[in-house]
Amino acid sequence: MENLKNNILKTLLYYDIFSHPLKSEEIFSLLPQNSVTDKDVSEVLLQLTAEERIIHSKYNYYFIGKNENYIELRRSRETYSRKSWKLARIVTHIIKRFPFVRAVFVTGSLSKNSSMPDSDLDFMVVTEKNRLWISRTLLMLFKKIFLFNSHKYFCINYFISEDCLSINEKNIFIATEIVHIKSTFNSGMMYRFLEANSWVKVFFPNYKTGDPYFNSAGFKVNDRKSIFQGITEILFSGKAGYKLDNYFREKTIQHWNKKYSNYDKEEREKLFTSTTGVSKTHPGNMQRVILNNYMERLKRFNLECNE
Repeated sequence: MENLKNNILKTLLYYDIFSHPLKSEEIFSLLPQNSVTDKDVSEVLLQLTAEERIIHSKYNYYFIGKNENYIELRRSRETYSRKSWKLARIVTHIIKRFPFVRAVFVTGSLSKNSSMPDSDLDFMVVTEKNRLWISRTLLMLFKKIFLFNSHKYFCINYFISEDCLSINEKNIFIATEIVHIKSTFNSGMMYRFLEANSWVKVFFPNYKTGDPYFNSAGFKVNDRKSIFQGITEILFSGKAGYKLDNYFREKTIQHWNKKYSNYDKEEREKLFTSTTGVSKTHPGNMQRVILNNYMERLKRFNLECNE
């Protein structure tokens, strides 16, 4: 029972970083422990909240400390997120028309229905094999020319090709992002992506792959392909397209090396992954910031990390 108490605390401490209270059923699914039932979790939560020392509760929301304001904050973010989803659908209809785009997923704060007015719309794009860099380059050019390089409504910081669906980095931050991912184009590809990353169950053994509670955007996904896309892809077919894809990748790597020369080679390659099947762009290294924050919280309560 003590182990379950500690794991509930670990779960709430992670979301405390974002001032995000959790419901009992969410805690169960995001718990780093199996061989327990949702009833077990509910009973232990009652005990913990009755003690009123660390974990508190109101309206079936659970949070660390006397932070009842987290509840209203979560509700206001959910309200704003409903507006953001409408915009995400519009942006998806633009992205899906670009050559070799095979799927579009929403990540970040919106995937958790926790967007705020200053939040970006974060997307992950899946492309055809050996055409990722053509697709990425054209999308980035569109953003620079027509959106004045705005990140707020067109933040595509992660591209993967359909043959590289498994994410190499494995930690609680990446696992959390994956279990909340939502498809706005090609839901079938999203399920393939989730299956390819079933390792998340090491962190969340009670999570069910493709659980609509976590992986549905709340609307019917339009999986219809674009006719325009098929026509433009002809221009980049064959060996010429393969060579052009490699050319764009090499040019992008040169750009990162020059722009971020302050990073050492190993750090730069981690923050700006540029392989044939993966393009990841995270200059602020938010992952490290959040993981360090989480580790500090665990240390404060003498808890061990599950990594």
